[in-house]
Amino acid sequence: MDRHWFLLRLIALTFARRRSRVAIAFTAITIGVAIVSGLANVYLDVGQKMTRELRAYGANLVLSPAFPEKDPYLFLAQIAEIQKKLPPDQLIGYAPYLYGDASVGSRSVLLAGTNFEQVKKTSPYWKITGSTGAPVGEHPAVVGETVAKRLGIKAGDRVTLTATASKVDVTVIGIVSTGGKEDDLILVDLDVAGELLQKPGMANAVYLSIAATPAQLDSVTQELQGQFPALTASPIRQISQAEGQILRRIESLVLFAVAIILVLTLLCLAITMMNAVMERRLEIGLKKALGRQDIEIAAEFMIEGAVLGLAGGILGWGLGLLVAQGIGQSVFHSSIAVRLPVLLLAVALATGLAVVAAFVPARFASRIRPAIVLKGE
Repeated sequence: MDRHWFLLRLIALTFARRRSRVAIAFTAITIGVAIVSGLANVYLDVGQKMTRELRAYGANLVLSPAFPEKDPYLFLAQIAEIQKKLPPDQLIGYAPYLYGDASVGSRSVLLAGTNFEQVKKTSPYWKITGSTGAPVGEHPAVVGETVAKRLGIKAGDRVTLTATASKVDVTVIGIVSTGGKEDDLILVDLDVAGELLQKPGMANAVYLSIAATPAQLDSVTQELQGQFPALTASPIRQISQAEGQILRRIESLVLFAVAIILVLTLLCLAITMMNAVMERRLEIGLKKALGRQDIEIAAEFMIEGAVLGLAGGILGWGLGLLVAQGIGQSVFHSSIAVRLPVLLLAVALATGLAVVAAFVPARFASRIRPAIVLKGE
């Protein structure tokens, strides 16, 4: 015990006498670990946060009947049951669609019934112009840009839709432009479309927006497919593949940055510690002349490195967490989760780096010959 206490006192005295060298090494460890732990914190959160950000580009899963040639409809009760199976923290929105033919006067149009509140969640990219809002008690409709130009419809107009043997008056609350199939549709509430098409409580497809990585989305797809064999669950590959590519590129960038930072930190530490050994050659020679063993001299330098790494790792983790929170707020407008494994990784990484960096200087110190250095050679 006395021997260990004496060794710790020697290390403390060494730190006190060589504050500048210690400060350089400590700063290098702290900055390196701060950047690495900050990137690690962001990376561990970026998957979920990125998927939520990318949900602005539309739904990523579509549900449709498994045998459309026999029964082309899903029931809303079944859709509600499916919704309950999905994790509420991942489900951003789900929009059912019922399609059919209708007419405005003598002009035929394509009709789609949906839930406008859910469409805002699943398709926030829709550009709706001239939105007026429907008067109380009237049915709202959103008209695709192509249809509006063809029929001369504008926001605020009242239009009579006819389908099968039914007709209903709707108020156009806006013109939608998406560059997709919605430009050719007249969209109304699902209940209105069900009444017009005589398909109440039914839908042809459901578009879901789920905050999930591509792997998680595939898992959800397989689970739904297994639990509901009467439907087909299909990820929208264009979106999910784009998400996967972005996440892989981010992963590669983070790993490359971490590797560069670790190498630079290791080099800085090794050079600083080697310079410290060169400055302490006389001290090391004297210790050996008084009976210190080579392994004890080497252990002293390794322990000094470990102490620096431990302290730098803890401080670096704290600074890295602040960096991660700054990135989270500026990029994702939300905080980054605090993870204990990142703290353990930061401390282990810093301590390991410092010990590795001290290995070569420690071996050099253990090979110093007292007779030579004490003679001043």
